[in-house]
Amino acid sequence: MSYPIDHRPIRQFIAAVEHGNITSASLALNISQPALTKSIRKLESSLGVKLLERHSRGVVPTSYGEILLRRGKLVELEFEYAAAEIEAMKGGNKGAIRIGASPVFATLFIPKVSAKIIQSNIGLKVDLINGVLDTLVPNLLQGDLDIICSALDFPDHPEIVKEHLIDFKHTVFARTNHPLAKQKNITAIDLMAYEWVMLAQDHIAISRLGSYFSSNGISPPTIAMETNSFETAFSMVKEGNFLTSATSSMANAAQISGLTPLLIQGTLWNFPAGVSYRRSTSTPKIVKEFINSLRNEIASVLTN
Repeated sequence: MSYPIDHRPIRQFIAAVEHGNITSASLALNISQPALTKSIRKLESSLGVKLLERHSRGVVPTSYGEILLRRGKLVELEFEYAAAEIEAMKGGNKGAIRIGASPVFATLFIPKVSAKIIQSNIGLKVDLINGVLDTLVPNLLQGDLDIICSALDFPDHPEIVKEHLIDFKHTVFARTNHPLAKQKNITAIDLMAYEWVMLAQDHIAISRLGSYFSSNGISPPTIAMETNSFETAFSMVKEGNFLTSATSSMANAAQISGLTPLLIQGTLWNFPAGVSYRRSTSTPKIVKEFINSLRNEIASVLTN
C-alpha cells in the first residue's frame, strides 16, 4: 500500500512534536503557522488518522502520531546516511556520528576512539551523549542516536542489533579512610549501614543493587544522591562515608579520586557490554569504522 506523502510534511510533523507547539515549530522551519497547520492536517487526512492532540499549551502526539514520529525519524536518519555516503563518494567525509555512551565507556574508551575516527575522517563531527540504558535505548529507537555503547542486558528488539565487546564486573567503592576500607569479607549487612551515591535514572543498576541486598534477606540501602556523572559520584563519596557502585574497570579512575574497592562477599553483578545500533539495509560506513576502532581499543586495554 502506498500513500501520496512527500518528505516535507513528515519533517514538519516531527518539528511540531519536538517543539511542543505549532508557533515555535513554524518559526524553526521558517514557514507560516497556517501553512504548517495545513500541512499537518493534510498529512492526517492522507493517513486517515489524527496525529496530534491540540490543547491550550500546545500539541502532543496521539498513539498514531507516536508511530509516525518514531518511523519518521528513521526516514530522516536514512536520508542523512545516504547523504553521507554520497559525500564520501565525492571525496569528502563530512557529516556527524551521534554516539550515546554509558559513563564507563565515555570515560575509558570513547575519547581515544573518537580522536582516531575524527583524524581519519576530515570534517567529521562526533556528538557524544552520556547516559544510562533507561535513556540511551529510547533515544536509539527514536533515531536521536546512531549507536550506543553500554550494557547489552536489555530486552532484544527487532530494530536493534547488538554486538558484544566486553564483560564488566560491578564492585563497591568507598573513600580510602572509610570504616569498611580495611575490612575483608564485607557482608551485605555491613554495606547496609551506609548511604549510597548512584547514577541518575539508572533504574536497572538500582534494581540490581536491590536484588543483591534482597538475595541476602535485607532491604535495599538508602540512596542519598543521584548524579549523571561518575566524577561527581566519586567526589561525593570522597567527602563522607558514602558508598557507590561502578565497574571494576573504573578502579584507576576511582583511585585517582581517592577511592578504593571494597572486598565484599559474593558478586554485586556482572553484565555483557558492547555496541547497539539500529538494523538497516546498509550500516553506515562511519558506524562500522567506529565499532572496529572501539573493538581494537578494548582489545588493547584488555591485553595491557
